[in-house]
Amino acid sequence: MRRLHHGLWLAALGWTAATSAAPLRIGVEFQAAPMSFINDQGKPSGFTPELLAAMAATGLVEIEVIPNYWTNHLAALEAGKIDALANVVYRPNREPLMDYSIGHAWVHGVVYRRADHPPFHRTADFAGRKLGSLLGTVTYNHADTHPEWGATLLPYRGWDAALEATARGETDATLMLSPLSSQLSNLHNLKADFVDDIIYRYHFGVRPGDSATLARINEALAEVRHNGDFDRIYAKWIGPIEPHPIRLADLRPYYAPGAAVLLAVGLLIWWQRRMLDRQARSAEALRRSEERWKFAIEGSGDGLWDYDVPANRVVRSARWKEMLGYREDEIGTDMNEWRERIHPDDLPAVMAAQRALRDSRSGTIAVEHRLRCKDGSWKWVLIRGMVMRRDAAGQPLRIIGTHTDLTARKQAEEDRLVLGKLESTGVLAGGIAHDFNNLLTAILLNLELAQLNPADTAGLKKRLEGAQNAALSARNLTQQLITFARGDATLPRVVVISDLLRESVPLALTGSTVRGDIHIAPDLWPAEVDAGQIGQVIRNLVLNAREAMPDGGIVTLRAENAVVQTGDGRHIPAGNYLHITVSDHGEGIQPDVLPKIFDPYYSTKQRGPQRGMGLGLTICHAIIQKHSGAISVDSNPQDGTTFHVYLPAVPQAVVAADTPAGVRDLASQLSARILVMDDEPAVQHSIALALEQMGHTVELTEHGRAAVEQHAIARAAGRPFDVVLLDLTVPGGMGGREAVKAMRVLEPGVKAVVMSGYANDEVLHDSVAHGFDAVLKKPFDLTALRDTLERLLKK
Repeated sequence: MRRLHHGLWLAALGWTAATSAAPLRIGVEFQAAPMSFINDQGKPSGFTPELLAAMAATGLVEIEVIPNYWTNHLAALEAGKIDALANVVYRPNREPLMDYSIGHAWVHGVVYRRADHPPFHRTADFAGRKLGSLLGTVTYNHADTHPEWGATLLPYRGWDAALEATARGETDATLMLSPLSSQLSNLHNLKADFVDDIIYRYHFGVRPGDSATLARINEALAEVRHNGDFDRIYAKWIGPIEPHPIRLADLRPYYAPGAAVLLAVGLLIWWQRRMLDRQARSAEALRRSEERWKFAIEGSGDGLWDYDVPANRVVRSARWKEMLGYREDEIGTDMNEWRERIHPDDLPAVMAAQRALRDSRSGTIAVEHRLRCKDGSWKWVLIRGMVMRRDAAGQPLRIIGTHTDLTARKQAEEDRLVLGKLESTGVLAGGIAHDFNNLLTAILLNLELAQLNPADTAGLKKRLEGAQNAALSARNLTQQLITFARGDATLPRVVVISDLLRESVPLALTGSTVRGDIHIAPDLWPAEVDAGQIGQVIRNLVLNAREAMPDGGIVTLRAENAVVQTGDGRHIPAGNYLHITVSDHGEGIQPDVLPKIFDPYYSTKQRGPQRGMGLGLTICHAIIQKHSGAISVDSNPQDGTTFHVYLPAVPQAVVAADTPAGVRDLASQLSARILVMDDEPAVQHSIALALEQMGHTVELTEHGRAAVEQHAIARAAGRPFDVVLLDLTVPGGMGGREAVKAMRVLEPGVKAVVMSGYANDEVLHDSVAHGFDAVLKKPFDLTALRDTLERLLKK
């Protein structure tokens, strides 16, 4: 009956349906005068009900007012029983709970003090004072999150108790919202001060992600603000509770927008006098559309900019500057304020997009780039703009647009890539362990067989060669796993990916009953790719095919050259491409599932450590898009699945890698004094034995500090070391990175080689920058050891 009663009340006010859309059910509070309350006739009254009536009267939206208590409204909003909640004061901790409309009311914080106490005009006046407020209210929570005010905050259970404490001198003032002060009957002869820099914004709140409801509310609000009803209602209900005179401090934030509005109005009047009535009506429609757009954008949290091209002047919103950590007065209107903050790597692409905007007739721009924040960090943003006016020659005169903060999206993309690697690593772990244990078995058996009959020279050599070959295979296996784990650690370069494809398929099939069948065109074109990422794509697709055939089968990979023509339905630009297909003979994918397979966390398989999290195909899609390619799938139930990958080909020639030489005679033509530092005794003595076989003199040490001391002693004795071999990492002690720095203080020209089995360390990727002349990646063989030393000794 209560809902019907209020529906009749709204009808009496003249509320009509704007469209065929369902009415919006908006909750208002029973007892929150003057914002909303139930009057003597039992009807909702106050600022918010009248504002809702005005919004409905625009014809843009139909509204049903639902009165109730605040806590009941919160539960109803979460349960979907109401569409929006009125009188919501913005608080950061509410952002996960609801999305906010554009602001529709702004009220100051007010303090009540004794008449003999100095006034409080700004929060700076709170320093060293005791403030009382009602526990759990907006004012209490707001003050509690601002310890920089320097005030002592005391909680009270009721406003009367808080005001009485101020009157007795227990607190210096009581802090509350200005609308609340109008509801109190006993103010204990206290004086009220409005605090200039405490302003609470009122919004409508909707459920997170309900953009449709938010857009309807924002559009109606924008129209009410434009037609004058908002100012009338605001003056009636909120004006009387904030009677302090307007000062320059209140007007300062509106100088620039006010001047811009006055200038726009003047130009509009001048223009209207010289144009036909039809053109004037079109201009008015455009102005209204633009104003609604600005209100909607401000509600979305994007930064706004308005570029006057001939004057090279840009007006930026406060949100634009706030994204980068600046205050309103810290960034001017010069175009260079933006250009100078663009990341150097992104500047060419951004400038190219800007030139295209000026030269093309499309009149739009959208480009992602990084901007330098006030603290020196970089923030990803998406700039979007549109030409609003051109001159007779077609050159832009005015461009307006937005900046969207992409920080959360970029972080989600990075997290998704990491999760994708973890998913694939979990599937591969069992297979890698299986193959590695096989190789260890071969090494152990060959070594034990060699020990059984050392007099059999031919047999001994055969067994040692078998152990050596198994060890080299183990090295290749670990290198493949390292390459997979690094993922995006490499940079794009022009390569022929034949070897990458041949390595990726067996790695993904290790430990399974599935066999790989690889067909690669001998004249496959080169492509500019990130080898680590493309390898991850192939492994993910092969893993997907492997899991589609739990009882075994064949995964077929084909790679060939393809020329794509315009209009052939592949949704990629015309040109030369590498066409890679991965096919299985599993059960296939249902037609209703196909459109979803590239969605994050969507999977048709059981979740778990060996099944993944539904990210593999999402990662593939993201990586291929980053390479300006395309990925698609063909599948029919019971007929298997084929994934198609297209990568742009490049015309550059690829220089073939040198073929490694075989192991030569150990004897070196040069004899040297060499210092070896390694914390593993077995490695230390093996290297020493090899160096002595080459004719070198060797000294050993276990950690960096001892190596530095031995280097200094040898140099002081006139017997310096010709080369030092330093292990990069020593648990609990000084490693090679610190040791070589200390050595170069005494001997800047010392010849140093870094050794490490940790392939991802930055020192191995740029050893010269860290003080080393060469790198030996563990495991290394005698040829690599001898060639490295000879190269250094001949310098």
